[in-house]
Amino acid sequence: MVVVANRLPFDLKKQPDGSTKATQAPGGLVTALAPILSRREGAWIGWPGDADVALEPTTTDGLTLYPVPLSHDEVENYYEGFSNATLWPLYHDAVAEPEFHRHWWDAYQRVNRRFAEKAAAVAAEGATVWVHDYQLQLVPAMLRQLRPDVRIGFFLHIPFPPAELFMRLPARAAIMEGLMGADLIGFQVPGAVRNFTRLARTLLDAEVTGTTLRYDDRQIRVGAFPISIDSEAQSELATQPHVTEAAAQLREDLGLPRKIILGVDRLDYTKGINVRLRAFGELLAERDPAVDDAVMIQIATPSRERLGSYVRTREDIERQVGALNGDYGRIGRPAVHYLHQSFPREDLAAFYVAADVMAVTPLRDGMNLVAKEYVACRSAGDGVLLLSEFTGAANELKQALLVNPYDTNGVKQALRRALQMPMTEQKKRMRAMRRQVATHDVDAWARSFLSTLEDTRDPAGAALRRLPSDIVEVIDQLAATPNLLVGTDFDGVLAPIVDDPASARPLPDSVQALRTLAMLPNTSVAVISGRQLESLRALLGDAGPVYMIGSHGAEDAGILGVPQPQQPAEAGPTPPTLTAAQQDLKDRVEAETASIAEQFPGVRLEHKPTGVTVHVRGLPAEVEKQVDQRVREGVGSWDGVRLLPGKKVLELSVVSADKGAALAALKNGLSSSAALFVGDDVTDEHAFAVLDVHDEPQAQGPDIGIKVGPGDTIAKFRIDNPRRVADLFTALAAARQRHLRIS
Repeated sequence: MVVVANRLPFDLKKQPDGSTKATQAPGGLVTALAPILSRREGAWIGWPGDADVALEPTTTDGLTLYPVPLSHDEVENYYEGFSNATLWPLYHDAVAEPEFHRHWWDAYQRVNRRFAEKAAAVAAEGATVWVHDYQLQLVPAMLRQLRPDVRIGFFLHIPFPPAELFMRLPARAAIMEGLMGADLIGFQVPGAVRNFTRLARTLLDAEVTGTTLRYDDRQIRVGAFPISIDSEAQSELATQPHVTEAAAQLREDLGLPRKIILGVDRLDYTKGINVRLRAFGELLAERDPAVDDAVMIQIATPSRERLGSYVRTREDIERQVGALNGDYGRIGRPAVHYLHQSFPREDLAAFYVAADVMAVTPLRDGMNLVAKEYVACRSAGDGVLLLSEFTGAANELKQALLVNPYDTNGVKQALRRALQMPMTEQKKRMRAMRRQVATHDVDAWARSFLSTLEDTRDPAGAALRRLPSDIVEVIDQLAATPNLLVGTDFDGVLAPIVDDPASARPLPDSVQALRTLAMLPNTSVAVISGRQLESLRALLGDAGPVYMIGSHGAEDAGILGVPQPQQPAEAGPTPPTLTAAQQDLKDRVEAETASIAEQFPGVRLEHKPTGVTVHVRGLPAEVEKQVDQRVREGVGSWDGVRLLPGKKVLELSVVSADKGAALAALKNGLSSSAALFVGDDVTDEHAFAVLDVHDEPQAQGPDIGIKVGPGDTIAKFRIDNPRRVADLFTALAAARQRHLRIS
C-alpha cells in the first residue's frame, strides 16, 4: 500500500555526516495514518517540508518514506498559492476571498504530475494507492494514465464546497476530472458527497446512480468516511501519571481557577478563534456569574505564516487577546492565556485533562480531530465540549453543545451553559461521546475506506462474501436459467423501513443492480409494491426497463400491460378504471378511514387509486391494537372491500388484486423459465405462494422465494436486511452476465 500526501509523516533533516534523520511531524493526517502504515510496512510519498532540499528515501518505524522535492518557487505558487490561497478559502465557504492566478495553477499541475510519477514508480503491480487531500486532486487521473493496474483511492480531509462556490474556480473541470481518476473518492460528511455528485453530473455529464458514478467507461464510488483518532492510545496517554501530574500542575500555575476554558487550533481564519474570544469577553463585560474565577487558554499553533491572510488573522487575534487582558485581567491573573506555539502530544493531553470546557468553534471544518482528542482524554467522564455545527465532528458528537459560530449570542449562551452544567449532565453527555469516539476510531475509518476501495476492484465478489452460502447457491441456479424474471417488493427490500413512508429511499446499489439485470437478454425485472404507482416511479427514478406495478397489482406502468393493456412506456401510469359502484364504495372507505384517523391522532392515511392505506407505525401498542380492531371489524369487513394487513399498515382496496396475481401474470406473459421474488411483508406471501417450488426439504424448484428479515413465511430462503438484498442483486447481475458471456 502506498500513501500519497502533500507532507511526509516525519520531518526529514540531513545530518552533517550526510545521513537523514526523521522526527514526527505535526498534523491531523499524520496522527491518523502513521500508526496504520507502520503496522502495514507501507510506503508514504510526500514533501519533507523544506524548499530546495533533495533527500534519499529512508525507512523508519516500518514505514518507507519517499521525499518529493519542491523548489522555493513551487512552495510559493503550488503550496502557499493555489493550495492555500485559492482552494483552502474556496473550500471553506470563501470565509476569506480566494485568489486566482494562472501561474499558481501551472505550478499546481506541475507538482501534481511529479507526485503521480513518484507513485507510479514506487507502487508494485496491482498495488493500492491512497491519495490525500486538496493539494493533490489531479494525482488520481495522472496516476491512472501511468499505472492503470493500480487501485486508486482519494480522500479529502477538508470540506467539499457546494456547486455555487466550486463553479467560481477557473480550473473546475480539470479538478473534477483529476478526482474522477480514482476508484473511490471519500469525503468527511454526506453533504460533501452530494455536492460532488451534483458537480460530476453537471460539469462532466457523469451518470450518477446514488453514490456510484459512471464516467469515461469506468465506475467510480463516492462515500462519506468520517476520519477519527487513535482513541485508545489517546485515552491511555491521558491517564499516564506524568500527564495527570502535568494537568494538576497546570491548574496550580493558573491559580487554581474554578473553570478552565480551552481552545486548541492552528492559527487559521477558518477556526473561529475570534468567535469564542468575543463570547468570553461579553460574559466578562456583563459580569456574568458563569465566568467568575474562569480563565481561557488559547493555543494557536503557527501556520502558513508567510500568507497575508494568516498574518492579519494573527494580528487580529493577538489584538483581541490584549484588549481582553487589559480590560479584565489582574496582576498574575490574565483573563486569556495565549500561546502561539506548538506543543508535543503529551503536553496537549495535559491541557485536555485540565480543561473543564473545550471550545471548538470553526466557521467551517472538514472534521476537527481536536474535539475527538478532548473527548478521548476525559477518562473521568466529566467536561463539556462546545462544538461548531459546521464541523464534520458535529455529525458524530451530537451530545456536545452545538453552536452556530456566526451567532455570537448563541455561542455566548452555550458557553454560559457549559460553565454551569451540572456534573450529572456532563457525565451523561461525555459518556455517549466517549463511546462514539472509542468505537469509531482511526482503525475503523481506515478499514472502512480500504475495504470499500477493495470492493471497487470486484463489487460482485465482495457482495458474495457477505451473503450466506445457501443464497450463493441460489444465485448460481438463477444465473443459469434460460428466461429469468426477478421480482421484488420496495419497502423493506429495496429501501430500509422508516417511520415516515414518504422519507423512504431505495439503496443505490440495489437500483443499479436491478437496472443492469433488466438490460440483459432474456432477463426481466419487476418491482411489485403496495405503494401507488406514481410514488413508486418517483422513488425509483430512471431505473431503465424495469416493470413497475403498484397498489398490489391494481396499477402498472404500461410497460408490459399486466394487468392493463400494453402501452408505450412514455405513456406513464395507467390509472385503474373503477366502475360506478367501486367508485362509490371507495368514497365510503375514504370517509370511514378519515373518521378513524380523526379519532386516533397519529394514524396516517395514504390515498390510492383503488383505496386507502392506514399506517399505524409509531403508534403506542394499545392504540395500534384499537385501530386494527376498528378497521378489521368495520370497513375491512364490508362487501367489496379487500383487506390486506401488512407490517404496521392495513391496505383497503375496492379492487381484487394482490402481488401474487401480478407476479403470476408476469410469469405467464413473459414465459419465464424461473422467477425470483424477494419480499419482507405479509402481503408478499401472496407472491411467494405462486412460485413453483418443490416441497422436499432439500429440493429446489425452478422458482425462488426469499424473505427479508424475521417473521413467519412460506419462502424457502431468508436474508437479513435491505443491504444484503443489494448484495444479492449485485452478485446475481454479475453471475447472469457471466452466464450470458456479456462483459
